[in-house]
Amino acid sequence: MQSSTALRVLRRGAAVKVAALASLVLALAASPAGAAPAAAPAAASATPAAASASPDVPATFTVKGAGYGHGVGMPQYGAQAMAVAGRGAVTILRTYYKGTNVAWVDAGKDLRVGIFGSGTDARGSVDLVATGPWRLRFVNGSGATAHTTWTGTAGEVLHVTRSGTTVKVTRNGGRSAVATGRVRFDWAGTRYYRSGFAAATTVSLRKAGRTASATHGTYRHGRLVISVPAAGSPQRLTVVNQLRLNSEYLYGIAEMPSSWHTSALRAQAIVARGYALRAYDAGIKAGCDCHLYDDTRSQNFTGWRKESEGTDAYYGKRWVAAVDGTRSGSSGRVVRHQGAIAQTVYFSSSGGQTENSEDIWSAEVPYLRAVDDPWSLKTTISNPWRAWSQTLTQAQASAAFGLPDVVSIAITARTAGGSDAAVTRVRATSSTGATAVLTGAETIRSRLAAGTSPWIHRFVANS
Repeated sequence: MQSSTALRVLRRGAAVKVAALASLVLALAASPAGAAPAAAPAAASATPAAASASPDVPATFTVKGAGYGHGVGMPQYGAQAMAVAGRGAVTILRTYYKGTNVAWVDAGKDLRVGIFGSGTDARGSVDLVATGPWRLRFVNGSGATAHTTWTGTAGEVLHVTRSGTTVKVTRNGGRSAVATGRVRFDWAGTRYYRSGFAAATTVSLRKAGRTASATHGTYRHGRLVISVPAAGSPQRLTVVNQLRLNSEYLYGIAEMPSSWHTSALRAQAIVARGYALRAYDAGIKAGCDCHLYDDTRSQNFTGWRKESEGTDAYYGKRWVAAVDGTRSGSSGRVVRHQGAIAQTVYFSSSGGQTENSEDIWSAEVPYLRAVDDPWSLKTTISNPWRAWSQTLTQAQASAAFGLPDVVSIAITARTAGGSDAAVTRVRATSSTGATAVLTGAETIRSRLAAGTSPWIHRFVANS
């Protein structure tokens, strides 16, 4: 169902992206404005003399809060509520990225997206299967000229493996060939091969007959480029989807439910384009032979799955239309600050306000400022993160604080903004009277709130 897919995408995109986004934000500042969040609790205070009676040690704590994600930039549920209330995409973006403007820029780039071999699935083999005619070209050395070319038809399985420093491909019947450079896989209906082919051809990456776990699996646009990586595991292959940034790549971005309001979808398309252009300008990563990844280390790119979503691609067409509404030819709209493309980080839902970049990470970015966000809490939209409760076990609490046990947890500091603000300091007390402190919103939400959000309201001890 659309709602199930929406929730899964927003939870995944907002929760896992933090480390990659934090490193990008750090790069925006010449020097950090403040210390990074603490990675470990402060040392416990000295244990006082034995009390006459020890307090009961609770089995669990109930953690109550709101929101989901790191809290910096645009909350997607907030954008949806603003759109439902009649606000346009530009208004949404200027609300959450302070002092910015939305402008047209040249986005006519060819982007390289790492779709296999650059993550936890660092394997050295994968199968390719196309639904229509295809062409495979072997390039030897560093040259661009193909030295061997195969063609084939729908359904044939091509088994691709790494053999030393070369890429080896075996087709049905056992015929094999190798490339000392790259292997390029093209399929009918793209600009690379038989562009006038009537039927839409897609290609899938499979492992042992199933969709490979490190890829979203199905692609319609561009071409695949397979190579031996210049860095990393000596057993790995890398597979890259090379495609147009301004259309083909954005059509596959799955960071927001396609059923949402058009203005929210357009706002998401604009920030996704800016993110991709900044990645393009940063150059090719040696470890993946790509500009960015297809997962939450960059942006969640699912290729044809996003574009073909729903019965007769109903939802996919809505998303494609939103992307097309923010582009014209090779030009596209982005968020800019003082003439440069802004780092438009985003997340799922706030707990009533967004946060300053330096309060969550360490670098102060002028357009990533805390703003009031009543929109994420509006009842006009269905937001599962308007309020939440999590269970924190005694074992988890004592491990987080480095205490033998924990009998109480108190919130002792927040960012500016009162009860709607993110928690930045909590203190735990043990049955011995010893105390320990955790600081830093990201540390607190990961250790005490199951990674949900830093907008924690209170901790309730359960006997």
